[in-house]
Amino acid sequence: MRRISALFVLVVVTALPIAAQTKILVAKSRVPVSVAGDYHGGIAFPTACDEQGRLYVKLIKAGPGMVGPLFRLSSKGVVETEFDTSEAVINRYAVRPGGGVVMLRVNGGKKFIDNFASDGTRESSVALDRPPVPFFPSQLAVFHSGQILLSGLQYRHGPGYKASTAIYDPAGHLVKQFALDEDLKIEREIDVGDGKDATRQQEHSEAVDTSVAITADDGLVYLMRATSPPSVYAISAAGDVVRKIVVKAPTATGTPNFGIRVIKNRLVVRFHRSCDVSADPDSCRSSTYAVVDASTGQKLAAYEADEEATGTMACYAPDPDRFFIYSNRHGLDIVEAEPK
Repeated sequence: MRRISALFVLVVVTALPIAAQTKILVAKSRVPVSVAGDYHGGIAFPTACDEQGRLYVKLIKAGPGMVGPLFRLSSKGVVETEFDTSEAVINRYAVRPGGGVVMLRVNGGKKFIDNFASDGTRESSVALDRPPVPFFPSQLAVFHSGQILLSGLQYRHGPGYKASTAIYDPAGHLVKQFALDEDLKIEREIDVGDGKDATRQQEHSEAVDTSVAITADDGLVYLMRATSPPSVYAISAAGDVVRKIVVKAPTATGTPNFGIRVIKNRLVVRFHRSCDVSADPDSCRSSTYAVVDASTGQKLAAYEADEEATGTMACYAPDPDRFFIYSNRHGLDIVEAEPK
């Protein structure tokens, strides 16, 4: 179950020369998100968008917990649909190809996938088979065939962390469970230390918890492990790892931050850039983006957002490159950003 497919191909993307190739993203337009209600709790990660460029975001209500509905917005910030997340595991949702969403729900220790139509109505609920090695999903994505990918941390007694990924058919039956090579590598490092390296264990846990999976227009699901540098796995509906791309940040200080998008064979990875406390804060921008060929890993572009274009990635469109970004500098807005 832990063997990686022979189809696996590794592509390593080296860092781009900053001065020569990194371009600055600037705000082209800004529109407010027209959501009524008190959502001062902010945005829940990850966000998503679909093939029509519509945006999906869960806004957190003020108060304890991460309570709040999932909205589908137009690129102009207009609410098109509200999905009821009251029974869902916090922010474990995925956009279905062709419209609608799926959400993960847990009841009495059993996991369910709830299917919602594009208009927000609940269509069906599917119970998931218990896998040989139980784990709690942190990532969720749906293939064009209806197969479902779940990935997250295994339940484990004692020290250390293990990660697992599984493919289910639309009826909730397990197709395959496997471990990614990066997960196995980190586990071996933890085992060498007899599970006593709490810092290393925490890094592994965070690398899985802050990962994200999205469905691409090429029919594959791309799963990012938020390691440093991050590894992005292109996975088929049969559970085969078709290729792995390692993407380095455009700047030396960037760390992966939930955001990936794949469209028209372009893979975009968002990084959060932090600066040394002694640095001039005006010289630091908090979002950078690496754009690579999703098949070969070839470097295509690198961007760094200026102050007005910094925020959480909502969507990406190529030819030419444009980024739609959630910004809370002037209230919750959608900023369309493009290279300067």
